Amino acid sequence: MTRNRHWATWYLFTTLLGIFNICTIRIFDGYNWPFYAVTANVVLSLGGLIFQMHVNETAKKRMLTRAAQLILFLNSVSVFLMLGLSMFILTSQYHNPQTPYRSISSAAELEQAMGEKGHGVTLMETDKLYIYCPNYDEISFAAGERPSREDESIVMCVAAAFQDKYQLDFRHSNIVGWHTAGGQLERGKPQARLGAFTYVDGNARIWSIDEAEEAIREAADRGGCGYQQFIVLADGERGGHQSDEFRCYRVVAVLNGKACIIDSRTQMHYSEFISALENLGIRDALYCDMGSGWNYSWYRNEEGKAVDIIGTPWPFSHNWLVFRKNN
Repeated sequence: MTRNRHWATWYLFTTLLGIFNICTIRIFDGYNWPFYAVTANVVLSLGGLIFQMHVNETAKKRMLTRAAQLILFLNSVSVFLMLGLSMFILTSQYHNPQTPYRSISSAAELEQAMGEKGHGVTLMETDKLYIYCPNYDEISFAAGERPSREDESIVMCVAAAFQDKYQLDFRHSNIVGWHTAGGQLERGKPQARLGAFTYVDGNARIWSIDEAEEAIREAADRGGCGYQQFIVLADGERGGHQSDEFRCYRVVAVLNGKACIIDSRTQMHYSEFISALENLGIRDALYCDMGSGWNYSWYRNEEGKAVDIIGTPWPFSHNWLVFRKNN
């Protein structure tokens, strides 16, 4: 009986730990595969608890019952792997320490900063946002191999489009939406109601849902770059994308043909993030992928040092928006 109580206590502990994992992953990562993995883990841990409470000692000696007991035990141990996954998701939602150059309160101040010449990226802030203004000569959409921090021509690199599946090997078909890479037009995983970002002949632009696919094709024809994502703001109007996840959010914003990257300073609800953009005076913005692991990003400061922004490198991530400065 004492042994049964010890086992029951173990399964109760792992079940409670699993519930913590579920809550963490649901809040910060939504209903993706990690959520379903930890949910299955908790269900089996709960099964182990019930098993210890209701199966008698005679039944436990049967071969089939022993096999079931072994499976339940191995599952209970795996809760610690799931805890590692939930901790990865939790910690990847926090910015590394940032040192903004100055505070701003309007789009006019942001436009002025975007027109200043310098090196690397100028980091500014509001009470709820970090604004990264790259001093760039060109923007490209990189797919396949992650751009290297050792490439000193790169001043900023952030994740761009969504990807359909977790895959270690790269396929253009796994990137969601139309995109251009290396001057080639690529058809990714189809998804409805996506806008687009393009950069052609030195001019950045956000395109509405109706214009997006044609804009990507034109960008490819003219040697530019582009990708599709959810519209956050288009000519001052909110896009149709909704999210109930409590996390850091990011957009590529465009003002008078110049692009910058804007992050929420910390975790917040999506509607609060949009309101902060509107309060700054942003009128055109496209979403950037900020899922845990996908959100790994960095920039080069004015001293030329590569600075991590948020997240941990994720082997499944295969597309980025890259800002370059020609030396």
